[in-house]
Amino acid sequence: MHYRRVDNSAYPEIDELNTLFRVGSTIERPSLMLQHFGAWFGRNRPTDLFISVARRDLPGNQYKVTRLLSRLERERVGEGEPANPWRDWESLPIYEGGLIGEVIARDEPQLLLDLDAGDDPHFGEHLAGMKKMMAIPQYHEGKALNWALSFYADDAGPQPDDLAGALMDTSLLGMATRNLVSKRQAEQLNRALTSQFEQIANIQRSLLPQKLPAIPGLDIATSYLTSDRAGGDYYDFFPFPDGTWGILIADVSGHGPAAATVMAMLRAILHCYADDDRSPASVMRFANDKLVASNLDGSFVTAFFAVYDPSDGTLVWSRCGHNPPLLKRPASGGVTSLETAGVPPLGILPGMQPEQDRIQLAPDETVVLYTDGITEAFDDVGVMFGVDGLTDALETCSGHPDCVVDTIHAALYRHTGVMERDDDQTLVALQRRPDEGTNA
Repeated sequence: MHYRRVDNSAYPEIDELNTLFRVGSTIERPSLMLQHFGAWFGRNRPTDLFISVARRDLPGNQYKVTRLLSRLERERVGEGEPANPWRDWESLPIYEGGLIGEVIARDEPQLLLDLDAGDDPHFGEHLAGMKKMMAIPQYHEGKALNWALSFYADDAGPQPDDLAGALMDTSLLGMATRNLVSKRQAEQLNRALTSQFEQIANIQRSLLPQKLPAIPGLDIATSYLTSDRAGGDYYDFFPFPDGTWGILIADVSGHGPAAATVMAMLRAILHCYADDDRSPASVMRFANDKLVASNLDGSFVTAFFAVYDPSDGTLVWSRCGHNPPLLKRPASGGVTSLETAGVPPLGILPGMQPEQDRIQLAPDETVVLYTDGITEAFDDVGVMFGVDGLTDALETCSGHPDCVVDTIHAALYRHTGVMERDDDQTLVALQRRPDEGTNA
């Protein structure tokens, strides 16, 4: 390999430009960006008067002057706090007409010679003595919304051939500044949205059970992990007057604030259920009718609602589009899926008639309820955790609800290798205590 490298020290303008752009790439504030490049313009394109004009959000040919600098002031750009037209925009006066109004009415670069504008109605005192003006537009969406106006007190200023270079320099600065403005606006919007999402998430978490209920004969553990700051998974427990307990796990389609809103709707619907018939089929039919009437616009809810009777360990349930629960038997009894009759998710079909199934839990048997954020978790090559992964994890577990939750979490992490989640993940594990089987 052979080459000769040109020595940049022989070309000081290269070093100057390199420093200009390297430092410029670190600037975050639009006003500082203008100050940084404005100092370079002041040194390399000296003018006797510089005026910058903006027309954004103004009708017709109205405009605002965002900067008005004499030669001395422009040479000192970079010293002190920079002007900030974005911050001060509302307080800037609005102008119309005059020399500037005539110039900006033409969306094109202009070079005015033999200038005599001392009688200008707005800026005559500044324009008096100026003989030449170069006007460079900065375009946004095809319109010249900003202008850089350079004035000269003699005829030695720019020539027509200089317009191209000035247009290029000014446009590049305009694009860089506009990108920073957009970035700051996006950051402000993101902070506002983040704050709103966190408020929604806080409200949503407050709607979940604040502590696990003391259901006779059952040990319980739950886990609720969201993919975003607000999720669409939901679980709950409902004490009934006859001593039985309603147990729910549900999953709203999608995730985020919209899903959290539907989740809150479902909670309100279930907590206002007042019919004497508290069978799972009746409760799910009521919830479905209310959600259908709410016109969820494409959203739906998968749900598993069960009623547990502590007196004999009977679990009766209706399954509406939700994953079938898993049954973990004690010791080496294995894990089976309670593949039973089901109907479509809630909120889709009016008049839906859910079916019911039942099982009598033996002592030490554990029912595991879960949402598809667990089974549909993928590893880095696209392999899904699946029901098989969930079953394998439960095979190694004692069956105690706390062990169920910890074992599944560990297996999920080994599978995905990350703590982040693409979907909400919820677990509810219920184990009938061994000393509660005497009445079975």
